[in-house]
Amino acid sequence: MMKKMTWLFFALISIVLISLSIFTSFAPKYVSGSYYDSENFYWFFEDKIREIGPVILSRLDVDKEIENLQVEPFEVEEYLNFNGSQMNQIQSIQDQYQEMINDAEVNDNAVLKEEMVKERDTKIADIRANFADDKTVREKILSAKKEVLRKYDAKISNAVAKAKVSQKSLAYDLTNVDTGERYTFGDVNEDAAYRGGFSNNNGYLTVSSLDQDFSEVKNSELQALSIYNLNELVGDESSQFTGEIIIPKSKMINEHLQGFRQYEQNKSLFTVSWILGLLSAAVAYWLYTTRRDEILLVSTPQWVKKLNFEGRIVSILVTSVGLLNTYFPLTQGMRYDHFENSVNTLFLYLFLVAFLTLTIVQLIWLFNDAKNNSLKELWETSRIKRINLKMHDVFLKRSLGKQFVMLLFIVFLSGLGLGGVVMQPILILVYAPLFVLVSLPTLYLLLKRVADYNKLAIATEQMARGQIIGDVNIRGKTVFAEHAKHLNKLREGVRVSQSEQAKSERLKTELITNVSHDLRTPLTSIITYTDLLKKPNLSEEERMSYVDILDRKSQRLKTLIEDLFEVSKMASGNMQLNKQRVDLTQLMQQALAEHEEDIQKSGLDFRITTPELKLFAYVDGQKWWRVLDNLIGNAIKYTMPGTRVYVALIEEDGCAQFIVKNVTKYELGDNIDELFERFKRSDTSRHTEGSGLGLAIAQSIVDLHGGSMRIDVDGDLFKATVSIQII
Repeated sequence: MMKKMTWLFFALISIVLISLSIFTSFAPKYVSGSYYDSENFYWFFEDKIREIGPVILSRLDVDKEIENLQVEPFEVEEYLNFNGSQMNQIQSIQDQYQEMINDAEVNDNAVLKEEMVKERDTKIADIRANFADDKTVREKILSAKKEVLRKYDAKISNAVAKAKVSQKSLAYDLTNVDTGERYTFGDVNEDAAYRGGFSNNNGYLTVSSLDQDFSEVKNSELQALSIYNLNELVGDESSQFTGEIIIPKSKMINEHLQGFRQYEQNKSLFTVSWILGLLSAAVAYWLYTTRRDEILLVSTPQWVKKLNFEGRIVSILVTSVGLLNTYFPLTQGMRYDHFENSVNTLFLYLFLVAFLTLTIVQLIWLFNDAKNNSLKELWETSRIKRINLKMHDVFLKRSLGKQFVMLLFIVFLSGLGLGGVVMQPILILVYAPLFVLVSLPTLYLLLKRVADYNKLAIATEQMARGQIIGDVNIRGKTVFAEHAKHLNKLREGVRVSQSEQAKSERLKTELITNVSHDLRTPLTSIITYTDLLKKPNLSEEERMSYVDILDRKSQRLKTLIEDLFEVSKMASGNMQLNKQRVDLTQLMQQALAEHEEDIQKSGLDFRITTPELKLFAYVDGQKWWRVLDNLIGNAIKYTMPGTRVYVALIEEDGCAQFIVKNVTKYELGDNIDELFERFKRSDTSRHTEGSGLGLAIAQSIVDLHGGSMRIDVDGDLFKATVSIQII
């Protein structure tokens, strides 16, 4: 248990520290200065000069300013164009009055309509006069400036009586440095509380010629010139004076006396604090030298040791807050001379000493416990550390942790607000909107998080059992929504894998069927006509016809085998590209020329669009020609007879686009991706000569070049677009 002498010693130390702080902060103000050197007196004196200066000492010569007024060319230009051009201003006036004129017509008010028309025409005529002759504008601006100056002069004239009353607390003998004019009032030789001298050596007295209280300009004409203050019209006029200004002791007004008394009172407080600090330092030193062992025995009391770590920290914070809440009002009062009640000041000082003493002693107790490792034991068993560990786990997923803390904080504030409403029912006016706008949405979010968690738990359990589940729909950007996306991706991956496996099996079956059909058809014809050629009684004409058929069927079989081999090479990655700088326009023209005869026979109307400039790309010309050839060939084979085929080569976003559009003679269906499959034809009955590999080959070639190929189908309208980067 600490002894009384120990508490006294630290109370004395607190007084010393407070006195030292006050002395270092205010010694320049109270030791070597006076009230007339303080900021408060400076503000008082400046206010006096501002009250009488622009009215009595340095009044603006308005007549002279009016004589010197000029209108500059740029001001005329600004005025004319402030509201836009002549036509814009006239249109604005017409629009402004048209609605009122229409209303007058509707109400059958001919008199009002006539007045509105006259007023509108007058304003329009005024606008035309402005733009017709600069002289009109100059006269308006000059008239506005004169009007503003005369209004200011009238306000100053009305303020003269007030200024004369204000100057009664002063006496002065001043001479204008520029004009030599002398201004006197009262007797500067009488006994003065304050005496200020102004000269070339110690500085002139500068007095503004404009009273800022009356300097605001409210004139629509001058607003066009951005003139809102007299300073912008006549400049920052001011005069300099030499001479003396005094505050006679016999004429000290209440405001001056009050400031003086408060300064003297605070000076006394400063002196008492300084002397008290010196005495306290002497007594503390005496105690330290005579009863050192007793006063330094600062053992932590048992009741303090029973407090947990949080309790001791809170106790230190409470005394620290009390310390700050007493120190700053005390020092601010001394700084600005605000103290009037000595009793209140004394109590403020005593509370400051008490709070500082308690804070110092508690810090010493904490320091001693830290040296004895008792503080470490307190920390290990503290709730703060346990909460810290739990918070670490909460923030393993940072976004979820932030949401959790935010929800708890809002719930806490809601409860706190409800308590406030119970204490002060009037607060329901604030609490009710906040409860509806904040608390209820927060409660909804909390319930939604629980519901989202339950959805995820059930879906995960079903997937673990091998059941096929639907999408887990959780909106937003929460951790649960992210988890749901991952779960949906996992489910979708399983579904896609199963679907791809089934599709692969189906494609294998279709491939075998299609290849067998397409290869068997020409092979059967070859076998049949070979047997027919073996007959000895064939005529030469029949023999040549059979040979011709055999040639066509063998070429057909060759084409199928070559296409199948080429697709196989592309799929295995064995295709080699010989890229060169190729003119795509010329290549398209060559491909169309190759099919010129087939186009004529087909009866189709080909519409060709080529770019004005040549388009070059870095491609394998032979392979890229094959892409164009396949697309044009498909159009000839599968286009509805008698319709148009549109073939275009255009440039878009740095790419060359080859586009083929046609109306198909066969129904395409909705699955566009199947058109790229091998041996897939829009002619499902397979009556045409195509191999079904054209688009698959074209797609592979485009992919090898790093381009893109897109097919769009709208009913029977087929559109193929091939894009490649140009150089």
